[in-house]
Amino acid sequence: MIPRPHVWKSALAVASTVACTLIAAGAPTRAEPIGQTQLSAARAQLVAHYNDVVRRTGLDAAANLEERLDDDIGAFLSLDTPSNLSREAWIERLNALAALDTSFVNQVIAGKSEPILGSQGLVERLVLARTDRTLQPYALYVPNNLPPNPSLVVLLHGNPQTESEILVGPYFQNLADETKTVVAAPYGRGIYDYAAPADDEVYQVAQEVAAALHADPRKIFLAGYSMGGFSVFKIGPEHPAQWAAIMCISGSILNSETAAVSSAFAHTRIYVVNGAKDDNIPAKYGMQTAQWLAQTGIPTGFYQDPEGNHYLYTFMPALSRAWHEMIAGSIGLDAQPVAQPVHDLPEVAPPGATHP
Repeated sequence: MIPRPHVWKSALAVASTVACTLIAAGAPTRAEPIGQTQLSAARAQLVAHYNDVVRRTGLDAAANLEERLDDDIGAFLSLDTPSNLSREAWIERLNALAALDTSFVNQVIAGKSEPILGSQGLVERLVLARTDRTLQPYALYVPNNLPPNPSLVVLLHGNPQTESEILVGPYFQNLADETKTVVAAPYGRGIYDYAAPADDEVYQVAQEVAAALHADPRKIFLAGYSMGGFSVFKIGPEHPAQWAAIMCISGSILNSETAAVSSAFAHTRIYVVNGAKDDNIPAKYGMQTAQWLAQTGIPTGFYQDPEGNHYLYTFMPALSRAWHEMIAGSIGLDAQPVAQPVHDLPEVAPPGATHP
């Protein structure tokens, strides 16, 4: 997740003052925080149309959206910058995040999603949920010069994290560009582990994006990071025939899911990726997951960066290789884990934080 302080209503009152103070103090300003102005305007629109937003998204979703905007504003006001980013790069990422979340507000107020067809780059779109007819968001990345019948990866975010946060960084965008693959990240209503009705929205997003962009039905994949890496083993078996392969990033299968997974994915490739120094989700969980899958006879690849931790950027070489092999439909011989019985798979997912 993007590390942001919880700066609530006071953020709006002091935003302009703090921004001017930073500029006067000589803080880096090449990347202007234009998203801060966007967010303030979006929040004002949200408040003005709050009853409509509640009616179209649900009460909890409307409250979550207001909180999301306040968090975004708080990120601009904070002087904290992730250690792997320059201040300029961080502001650029926050600007992109602000554009997505502002687009979310504008579409909800308009009462409809902008079209999928014709989308390019990173955009926010809405799905009209089949379960309760509410509008729910997903982030969508469409590479330039998309070929006919492209691949599609449905990406499940971590906790706490949003659909816009997992795609706003360069990691999955670069992988999408390199493989000319569309990536769609459902929000899942902020519900832990994509519990109902969020599970159905994963499939609805996959179906609507695939139909609009004419994705190859043989190349639709399910991937997840952190909480999402656990969730693929819950969501995937609901309709296993829809997925060409599954990717678990910094996650694990749970002991309670083994019967469903072994039945659903007997002939489906599964890719497990993590960092050997992950201190949020124990790295051994990934190894044990891969070993159990291989022992069960499921075609499995295991990709672990010896120096990687829970941050995506620390194990990108391993993730990049797994992604490319997944899209190509292959598993390298050296990535195939030793099949062996595993008796201590986790019973529950750890509450480990998610990082960018």
